[in-house]
Amino acid sequence: SNEERPLLDVSIEIFAMNLPQDALSQQAEDVYPAVRQAEARYLPSFLKLILEESGTWGAVRLLPEPDSGAELQISASIVSSNGTQLELALIARDATGRIWADKIYTGTAVESVSLNQPLLGTDPFLYLYQSIAYDLAEMASSLSSAQLNEIKSVALLQYAALLAPAVFTPYLSSDENNMISLARLPADNDPFLLRVKQIREHEYVFIDVVDEQYESFFVTIKPVYDLWRRYRREQIASEIDKINREMRQSNDLRRGSYMSLLESYNNFRWARMQDQYLDEISEGFTNEVLPTDITLEDSLYHLSGTLEEQYQEWKIILKELYELEAQSP
Repeated sequence: SNEERPLLDVSIEIFAMNLPQDALSQQAEDVYPAVRQAEARYLPSFLKLILEESGTWGAVRLLPEPDSGAELQISASIVSSNGTQLELALIARDATGRIWADKIYTGTAVESVSLNQPLLGTDPFLYLYQSIAYDLAEMASSLSSAQLNEIKSVALLQYAALLAPAVFTPYLSSDENNMISLARLPADNDPFLLRVKQIREHEYVFIDVVDEQYESFFVTIKPVYDLWRRYRREQIASEIDKINREMRQSNDLRRGSYMSLLESYNNFRWARMQDQYLDEISEGFTNEVLPTDITLEDSLYHLSGTLEEQYQEWKIILKELYELEAQSP
């Protein structure tokens, strides 16, 4: 029956920003680093909400980097995003190396307002995320329970092999295509495995903290980002209008005419709005990173720096904890 089918946990990595190298090509492509930096966290936060909403998955986690013990890992880079178009190059791969999705998802903004889902229903690219969710759900339903269970076991053992390579590497085997399978399973009460599971739980403690920070960032930035996108759409539409107008009356607007004054005023207004939104988006960012205090087995750990740095630091602490415990009789 459907009830016993295992649900895979999903790890989504913060999206790659894909910024043009220098400021000039950024201007040419109309890319704003502050916005792109916010999008790298905002867009995967929204994908996480959609996947959670579907009820098809176990835990869905958003992380500053790839998850070494991911059951299903999603990574994406923002190919383009200007308020009117969104293009994401996305790869989803499970722990055994099986590719679930590897494609470019493209969408054009659709203004929609849904009353019953205030957070989800108001995104102009909702259907783009839904098509990602659909593709992943299709793939999940095509696999047998045995295959899903194998993915879960391989994920745990890969995580374990990073902590204790000598102990856990023999449990996994890989073929010439780098597909990974179980060579054998450790016993359920294997003391090494129990220790690994405990360390993994400790890691989730921090991931939950990170998750809360991403979530509050998402909620804070959403209204400004929605306005920014709408404003960008209007700006693009008015650029197109302007070009059409100029083509119709190729004798350029007389200097000082009402139309040319209106044009200058609009340009000035756009520029002011742009600065205001950019400031708010950048500000949402600087507030995002708070130091984290975590108490673990009577010790207090204080982590600081960006979320990426804190996560790195936490993983180092956990590896040391594992090694300490492994030495104690």
